[in-house]
Amino acid sequence: MFLEKDGYNSLHFWYCLSKLKWPRHALVDEEAKTSHVPPILLEKNSFLFSKKKECNLLLESWQKLFKDSNKKGQLFLEFEDNNEQVIKPTYAKGGSWLLHIGISNSVCTKFTHMMLRHAPIGEYQQRFFPNTAIHCPYGEADIKTQEHIFMQCK
Repeated sequence: MFLEKDGYNSLHFWYCLSKLKWPRHALVDEEAKTSHVPPILLEKNSFLFSKKKECNLLLESWQKLFKDSNKKGQLFLEFEDNNEQVIKPTYAKGGSWLLHIGISNSVCTKFTHMMLRHAPIGEYQQRFFPNTAIHCPYGEADIKTQEHIFMQCK
């Protein structure tokens, strides 16, 4: 508001090395070191707490958007836990899915392609390359699907 009020209102910042012993620098330095102003924020509202709170809000928003919309795509394979609840995406502690993949970039890439149905598996090939083999090479399924590969295939 101060800057917008008048075209003459402005702020100027000067970089001044302390070794130059500029009187104003010494004054500000002394005042900063001896000031006993109580903190405005409570201890629990520290920078790290605020950052964590903001991160949690973003994660909740991401999970809600992921669950309630078609942003994830209609072909996205959802995973369930032992209680048949859909596993929510998260980044914490290695994530909800990536933790089980390991640290191999190639396996992670293959897993991601499969989860999004962008892998060259039977159902993908049937859709884009109808003249190629779509069955499980182990003879366990007529069409290699996500569910078959994750739940049944060797």
